This record gives sequence, C-alpha cells and structure tokens, in this order.
Amino acid sequence: MGRPTNMRFEVAMVGLDLTEMDQYLINYVKLLMKTMPLKRIIFVHIAKELELPKELTEKYPDLLAPLDENIADGINKKIAPLFQDSSVDHDVIVREGKPLERFLRLSKIKNVDLIILGRKRILNGSGLLSGSIVRKSPASILFITERNYETISKVMVPIDFSKHSVLSLDLAMKMKAVSGIDVHASHFYTVPVGFYKTGKSYEEFADIMKFHVTNDYKDFLTKNELPKDLPCEYVLTDHESKAEVINKYAHEAGMDLILIGSRGRTATSALLIGSIVKKLLQLNLDIPMLVVKHKGENMGFFEAIMKL
Repeated sequence: MGRPTNMRFEVAMVGLDLTEMDQYLINYVKLLMKTMPLKRIIFVHIAKELELPKELTEKYPDLLAPLDENIADGINKKIAPLFQDSSVDHDVIVREGKPLERFLRLSKIKNVDLIILGRKRILNGSGLLSGSIVRKSPASILFITERNYETISKVMVPIDFSKHSVLSLDLAMKMKAVSGIDVHASHFYTVPVGFYKTGKSYEEFADIMKFHVTNDYKDFLTKNELPKDLPCEYVLTDHESKAEVINKYAHEAGMDLILIGSRGRTATSALLIGSIVKKLLQLNLDIPMLVVKHKGENMGFFEAIMKL
C-alpha cells in the first residue's frame, strides 16, 4: 500500500471570530509553526454583515475606512509578533457571507491543507464554525481549546490499522522530524464476548488478543513504510465506548494533542464521520484535537456547494 504520497501540511487556514478565542488560536499557531512544516498561514474572518449602519456613519462621519479594512488591520496587529523572525508567509482575509459556505470555499480556492478552529467551553458563543465542518471539509481540521499551551511535546495517535491511521501517523512523523515531538501510537482492543466458548479464561484470551494485535501492528508498519521501531501502547478495554476510553487515556497521560483519522466515507455517506471521532469531539473540550482527512475525500459535497 505504501505511505500516502499526497499528504502535505504546508498551507493552514485559521478561522477567527473576533472574540477572546482568537488569542488562544494565535498562541497555538505559534507552537504549530515550530512543529509543522508550514509555509503559509491564512487568517480568515467571515462576517454576516460588513456595512456600518447608516445612523453610525451619519453620527461619526470620520469612519470612512471600509469595515473589512478595519477588521483586517486589527487582525494584522494581533498576529504581527508571530512573523517577526519567521519565513512563513501569511495573509489576512475578511469576507462577508454565510460563514460555513464562505469558509469552505476559501479553503478550496487557497488549496488549504489544514483548517484551524476554536472549540469553546466557557467563552460566549459557539466559535466561528461548529463541529459540523468536520463532515464537510475537504481538508484536515485542528480544534483548539480554551487554554494556552507552552509546548506541543506529547502527541497521541489512536490507530486501528486503517488507511486513516496511516495518514495520522504520517503527519505525526512529519511533526517529529520538524520538532522531535514524542509520538504515542495507541491501539485499543477488546476480548470478544464469546471468548468462554473456547475454554480459555478471560486473561488467557486477552493475552491471545494482544499477541495478534501486536503482530498486526508490525505488519501495518511494514506495509505502509512507517518506522519499524515506532512503539505502540496496547490498551485492553472492557467494551466501553472507544471515544470515552481514548478521551480518558489522553487526559491521564497528559497529552498535548490528539491526532486521529476521520475515517471519512465516500458515495452517499460522504457527509458522515466515524462515530468514534464524532463522540470524541463531544467529550473532549480540553485537549487540542486534529482530525486528519485524506485531502479532498469529501470533494463531492464540496463541488456541490461551490455551484451554489
């Protein structure tokens, strides 16, 4: 099968909503610039209306500059410190329209590899765009939480040996090459309900399962040209929700980032994401989470909205 050849993370687009959440996003982007091979970062704000009310322009005639220029100037001032000593290119775009549709169109036009959004827990509002963008975006999406991180050093990559696990580990290894992060691959397995029919005890069958998944992991690394010495944590679960187990494990292990494949589907199910990812997005409001998608996997939907 081989490692994906079209996976790149060079162009990122950051969604800003002009709230306190923006500063958390900007602070995290600073860390990403040290851990990802980014070449360009586009900061975007989509406003429903950009025209000043007539009564305001009459009362304050000095407000001559277009509102979009004022907003762009404010964003530029906020992000200026990020690029003082950086070779990463950047741009600020302010547009008017329906946030979700306009944002997705821009991500296509700019050939974006990674979309970065905020996940609000305490702050007012629901963020620039809801988690529904995961179902519709043709690019990978990183959700940043309401917290200022000092570093990105421990990255958790839950895997199930699927093609989306390959994408996740491929990105994690790119990040490791840039900054030396610790990549924590993890596989969660269970003992089948009918194990007792084999005459084995629960413990004996758990050992058998671990033996098999360990070999599966070795084969997975070899087939996909991933480093054969990349360690993996094998976590036995007792038929709990996988999302709950992953969330608990990530918090207890002090992870700085969860990097997980979307397990996107095609044809009539193109708008669906894996149930584990969907549930994890609901549970985890503390740790930044990067949902890795094969670029363009939902392009059927995207091309449709481009014609609206």
